[in-house]
Parts: sequence; C-alpha cells; structure tokens
Amino acid sequence: MEKLNLKKYRQKIFKVLGNIKINNLHKLQVQSLNNQLYDLLEEHNHVIDKITRDEIIGRYDLVTKYIYPDEILEIV
Repeated sequence: MEKLNLKKYRQKIFKVLGNIKINNLHKLQVQSLNNQLYDLLEEHNHVIDKITRDEIIGRYDLVTKYIYPDEILEIV
C-alpha cells in the first residue's frame, strides 16, 4: 500500500476512534485491531473512501469486547 494511502487510512481511523481509545489499547488489542482493519481494507479493495465509520467502530468493538475484552487482559 502506498505511504500516502496508508497515512490517509490512519487519519481516518484516528478521526473515527480518537486518540483516547487508540492509546488505551493493550498490545494484544492493537495487534488484533491492526489485523481487523487491514482485513477491512482488503474487503474494500484498498479503496479507503468506501470504508465507513460504522465498519471501523465495528472492528474496534469486535476486538475490545469479544476477542480481547479488558476482563481477559486483566488475567494476562
């Protein structure tokens, strides 16, 4: 992926999720979210403008509520 597109995608993610949500993620959540967001990008054939706010939030919720919820991470 081109650096310009990657930067645009990161900006979109930060705009949707905000610094607080992103900076409060555990490293396992970060890895999983990165994977989820890359999969989302692939589903849209790397066309960032097709990715919706709700899709980004959905992937964030999937990671933080179901894959690696805070309760599980407290045990780790």
